This record gives sequence, C-alpha cells and structure tokens, in this order.
Amino acid sequence: MIKEYFIAIILGAILGFGATGAFFALNKNNAKPNATTISPIPTDTQMSTQVSVTPISEKKSPINIISPENDSVISMSKTNIKGNTKPNSLIIISTPSKTFSDKSNSNGVFNISIELDSGINPIKISSIDQDDNQDETEITLTYSTTKI
Repeated sequence: MIKEYFIAIILGAILGFGATGAFFALNKNNAKPNATTISPIPTDTQMSTQVSVTPISEKKSPINIISPENDSVISMSKTNIKGNTKPNSLIIISTPSKTFSDKSNSNGVFNISIELDSGINPIKISSIDQDDNQDETEITLTYSTTKI
C-alpha cells in the first residue's frame, strides 16, 4: 500500500514538473521582444551625417467638442453637448442607455441636449456628412450629485 502511494507521488511530480517546464518553454518562445533598444554612441564620422525625423501626427477627428470637457463631472442629469463638425451633418450621440440625434447647422455647429445615467457615461459622438462619410469621437462624462 505504501509502495503504491510512493509511486503515485513520484509519477505525479514528474508529470507536474514536465507540464510546468513545457508551459514555460512555450511562453519563452512566444514572448514578444522588448521594444527598447540600446544604440551605441555615434562616433565623429557618424555625427557628420544628419538624419531628419518627422513625427507621425495622430489623425485628428473632424468632430470638435467644445463643451463639456472630456472626463468632466456633471451635477445634473441633463446636459448639452456643444461642438462643431462638417456643415449640415447628422450628429448621433450614444450614451450607455439612450441615443440622441440632430443636425449641425450650415457652419457645422451643433448643440444637442442629452440625459446622463448616474455614474460614468462613455459617450460616442458620430457625424455623418452629406457624402455619407462618418467620423467618430468619444468622451467620458460622470454624473454625480455628490458635493465636491
């Protein structure tokens, strides 16, 4: 009886260590290389060659939210989203529980009244212009009645 327990413990340990070793070996092979690279200090001859670096700019959304600011805390459940986009565009504002829509005027300005849920509200604002091109942006508003 003791002999069977001893054999079971040894076989379990061998299988456990084998599975653990295989897991770590596979993760080591699938690990992404670190993006940080160390470059050597340039010598005088290398410094004479100048390299121009142009930063890649992020694509800016044609929807500009004027108010409220992103990550604002709002003390009333109803608020207005004011902004501008392309003229005569359909504006769709989606909150976690409701969707609101209206059109921007001939200058691209819009002012849409929305209702917020209690707590954090991720708000998606979409603009569809007359050529059916769609642009989107997101803001987060928090509705709280707590006095700060």
